Amino acid sequence: MDGVHRFTCYSSFRELSSLVYGDQTSNSCIVSSIEFDKDNAFVAVAGVAKKIKVFNYSTVINSTGFTNHFPVQEMVCTAKLSSLSYNPYFKSTLASSDYEGCVCVWDTHTGTKVSRLQEHEKRVWSVVYSPSDPNLFASGSDDCSVKLWRPTQSHSCFSFPTPGNVCTVKFHPSNHYFLAYGSADHVVHYVDLRNTKESLASLRGHKKAVSYVQFISPTELVSASTDSELRLWDLNSKFCTRVYRGHVNERNFVGLSVTPHYISCDLAYRHSFHLEDLKLTSNNALHLIGCSDPVNVHASLGKTIVFPTSKSESVQDNDIM
Repeated sequence: MDGVHRFTCYSSFRELSSLVYGDQTSNSCIVSSIEFDKDNAFVAVAGVAKKIKVFNYSTVINSTGFTNHFPVQEMVCTAKLSSLSYNPYFKSTLASSDYEGCVCVWDTHTGTKVSRLQEHEKRVWSVVYSPSDPNLFASGSDDCSVKLWRPTQSHSCFSFPTPGNVCTVKFHPSNHYFLAYGSADHVVHYVDLRNTKESLASLRGHKKAVSYVQFISPTELVSASTDSELRLWDLNSKFCTRVYRGHVNERNFVGLSVTPHYISCDLAYRHSFHLEDLKLTSNNALHLIGCSDPVNVHASLGKTIVFPTSKSESVQDNDIM
């Protein structure tokens, strides 16, 4: 009953604020990644406009009636950006990946590029820091490889091949040896980095590429796919314990965000926000139409909207095309 009450006590979402990224008259407004820093004080936004914009979260939320928010920092890149990841310990350290196969580390306080790591041969879809080791981050690429990096080294410290293009990578929340990645082979792979030749688990069930994975807890993770399904997996039993349907996503990587109680994702083409309760059955969801002008597709895709999921929580909308 607690799960039912937690979900049914809300009937709608309230938009807190809206940020515009890029030129709304062209495709450059498309947002690929949104990341909060370790204190949720700053939010970084990146996309195909080849820029990383950092906003003060408190200023954005408290500026009532003012929609043209200006970034406190802006970093210009050489290629379209695909992913961002803030360091979980060092507040101003941000990693980015791009369409040209490059991984960069930035100091968002000064707006300077700390390092540029060029080893992947194709587009890097995902970059992520380890929550338990601030000096370790990983990247996954269309070149069918996952690479591990250390900030003190100018080259990857470890690399292993994958069965297909890597769309997303995510470290275990408390053990930096464990990593999950989603692939174009429709499988969520869960590996021990000390022995990558054999996966700890190959989680099968999706019918198309796995676009995102997120850990709910040390023993559970959620995967999103372009088959318009979200799946909840138990890493102990290695079985899918729940399938979430109701959103439409057949082509785009439209984002996945989680809290201990909720899963949220965007909806391709509908310009909507979809929220699932982890404790309820597959079709219990709230929907929010996030586009004020459905005809103006590019302008809608260029906005990053932050919604509250409860009185004390917020979830970020991460839109990729």
